[in-house]
Amino acid sequence: MARPKFDPKELEPTGEFYPRGATFANMPEQPLAPKLNLPITPAENIMLLASGKKPYWFPTGGFGGGDIVGFRPRINPDNIANHQIFDGGPTFDYSGYGDIITSAWFNLDWERSDIGGSMTRPGAPKIPDITHWEDYVSMPDLDTHDWESCRIQNIEYLGSDRFHQLGIQFGLWERLMALMDVAEAAIALVDEDLKPHTHRFLDTYCNFLIDYIRRIKEICNIQGVVIHEDWAHQRGPFFSAATASEMLVPYVKRITDFCHANGMLYEIHMCGEVTKLIPCYFEAGVDMWSAIQPLLYDTESIVKQYKDERFIWSMTAPPVSLELSDSEARQAAEDFVNEFKDCKVIVSYARFGDDFPGYHPKFKEYVYEYSRLAFQDED
Repeated sequence: MARPKFDPKELEPTGEFYPRGATFANMPEQPLAPKLNLPITPAENIMLLASGKKPYWFPTGGFGGGDIVGFRPRINPDNIANHQIFDGGPTFDYSGYGDIITSAWFNLDWERSDIGGSMTRPGAPKIPDITHWEDYVSMPDLDTHDWESCRIQNIEYLGSDRFHQLGIQFGLWERLMALMDVAEAAIALVDEDLKPHTHRFLDTYCNFLIDYIRRIKEICNIQGVVIHEDWAHQRGPFFSAATASEMLVPYVKRITDFCHANGMLYEIHMCGEVTKLIPCYFEAGVDMWSAIQPLLYDTESIVKQYKDERFIWSMTAPPVSLELSDSEARQAAEDFVNEFKDCKVIVSYARFGDDFPGYHPKFKEYVYEYSRLAFQDED
């Protein structure tokens, strides 16, 4: 069936609005986004891209809204402790909490930082000896959670035609770091005597994550999962690609395989200078990659280098500021689309910095228009 030709009326609101999207506790509340006269739904467009075909337009992502709805329900106590509650419930009242919140999952203290995230304070690891980790921690009991209330609370929030994505803040490596401290966690991945015990923990935690995802999928309308891993710091990876392939990739692949078997995409969220580990994503069967620190690497070159992989890259739109003229913004959008139309990208309009006054108000619409024109003759 031939695709419809681009019609400017696609950008006209239908008069309806989506439920309010995700907002961090320290961010201003996002405005309601109007529904548009799109030729297919945003969720269908992303799934089309993931299947290896051209999308109808460049999908948009990021915490601030777009075609992806972040879902981090309060049924997960880590989301409360980390100020990352993205769900259909009322605004969470943090007035009775201090800078440190203890999560019921693994009884970890999460301390709020000035940059907006939360972390455990090093020096008193929950697992001082990985060879006997069961003596120190146990997996949370998911049977004690109120799943029916979670389902009811999120019917409207997850009732749109956008791509609903369950977010999990602590993946395999991030959980190991939180429980052991960074240096000891890294040693646990490479010390031959410790590896069997580290595998035992990662295997058990992987099963827990899959069980959590399964329970959410059974009661909520989600099409994808994103898990934070952060295998690198600002200057490079915490470990080699060989170590990642041996110690972490098998468990990531199990989660990815579970997602695929249940009709979901899997995204790995990876900050830090992680370019040396990118082949591990393909080995694990991951569908998408996103990060918060694009200045640490040349995202544009990475996207072009791997354009033939069936893999979706999240990239930040170029800094087309509100100070540009309308014709300059339109030209910038056309140039951007032409440069990356042969790549598989989800575009984020979340560029920050004191030297950037904000995006031109029409730039996002122009990217939609030119990407629709670029892809409208595809099968």
